[in-house]
Amino acid sequence: MKNYFFITLILLLNVLDVHAQKIKLISSYEKNVENGTRYVVVLDDNSIWWYSPGKPWNKSSLEGLPKASIKFISTYEKNVDNGTRYVVVLEDNSIWWFSPNNPWKKSSTQGLPAGYKIINFQAYEKNVENGTRYVALLSDGSIWWYTPDGEWKQSSVEGLPK
Repeated sequence: MKNYFFITLILLLNVLDVHAQKIKLISSYEKNVENGTRYVVVLDDNSIWWYSPGKPWNKSSLEGLPKASIKFISTYEKNVDNGTRYVVVLEDNSIWWFSPNNPWKKSSTQGLPAGYKIINFQAYEKNVENGTRYVALLSDGSIWWYTPDGEWKQSSVEGLPK
């Protein structure tokens, strides 16, 4: 009887572990001096959660974001009210951005080469006057940057070892 109990317990724990969500991506940023650090994670089910140390985790809205696998997330704080920003790259290489209490919006990919594949990605606020920047590394080794009031432009890799 004792063996039956332990075998059942082990099987139950294995079943529960299969369904446990795992963190697949993480990004962090400083909200502001008073409100400190934030962690933002993407779980295996592509849900997005944020955390402020000492407080419980909160689920972020996915309203407007297509149901597709998220391959990159980058987070930052703009110096404006409601300044938190999340930017994700989906498996289809489309780019989407989010600010709390608003639906997700698609970012432009105009200017990127046909058939591009993003293999690394970062978003940040350059400064209040010059706003948001995205930087993407493509599978061909080229680096591209973007500002929301323009189109993607290729950056130089001249001088890097070949």
